[in-house]
Amino acid sequence: MPMHRSRTHWHLGMPHTITGALSEIALFAQAQDLHWKEMGRLTGCPASRQVDVAGREVYASIFFADFEGLLERGLSTFRPDDEIELVGTLGRYGTSVLDGLHRIYPAGTLPAVLPAVLPAAPSLRLSFILVGMGGGPDDLRVSTPSNARIDRIPLLDGEPDSYRLVRAAQSAGGFASPHADASRLWPGAYSRTYPINPDRDLNGVGLLYFANYVAFLDAAERHALEEAAGFSPEQLDGRVTLRRRIAYYGNARSSDQLHIDVEVFALDGPPPSRLLVHHQVHRVSDGRLIALASAERLLRSPGS
Repeated sequence: MPMHRSRTHWHLGMPHTITGALSEIALFAQAQDLHWKEMGRLTGCPASRQVDVAGREVYASIFFADFEGLLERGLSTFRPDDEIELVGTLGRYGTSVLDGLHRIYPAGTLPAVLPAVLPAAPSLRLSFILVGMGGGPDDLRVSTPSNARIDRIPLLDGEPDSYRLVRAAQSAGGFASPHADASRLWPGAYSRTYPINPDRDLNGVGLLYFANYVAFLDAAERHALEEAAGFSPEQLDGRVTLRRRIAYYGNARSSDQLHIDVEVFALDGPPPSRLLVHHQVHRVSDGRLIALASAERLLRSPGS
């Protein structure tokens, strides 16, 4: 079955940008929303209205996110008032796993009829597991909707490698290790605990919103770089993501807190302008691991 493709024009306004670059949180949110809309359109039932045979609401929960900036400037390639296009693909494995990718192009790059093979571009991949909603973040069971035609979403050629990647990361305690010539900015991990803000951090079904993990990760990274490595706030204001992977293993109640460990390695310098950042996120209530992340970050000079 041919892979399903979609094409969306996006004007980057102030809500979608930060410090002169495309906001990573806005990109994550936009890509997820587009996948949800395509899922509803293809299956004949809006994603928010799908239920399983037991009457439980079915939610497409993200378990893997992979942003590849491709270009040397990463997210700073795109700026406020840019016109861009998101070209998306969406497929399924079985009846409970979805895998999608959005490539990001400046408007006008692609012809009116999309070519069979798209040119290389920055991209965001999201992998979903369909779960039946229960009484909270620990009552989520793999399921499939009974009132939607999941079979209308094209089959993938095989099981997506994202599941293997998140399990391997969990076993190893993180994603790939830094290169031998990378230098650790401080010994061990820097740790910080953050409360969840129920009025800001939750999504439409009352779970911690997957895109907001980026905000927690970036806050912990900033505090670590200021307090453990001596960076000034001004040096950190313009940092952008070149690439990032996040594995999601759970969620948290709105009354919980998140304990985040941060390790940072310099990839160049001194002084460093490119950093490799590893995060581990545990919920405080029971110490359970709920996310692992790795990102390559660029420290931009003012005005760049």
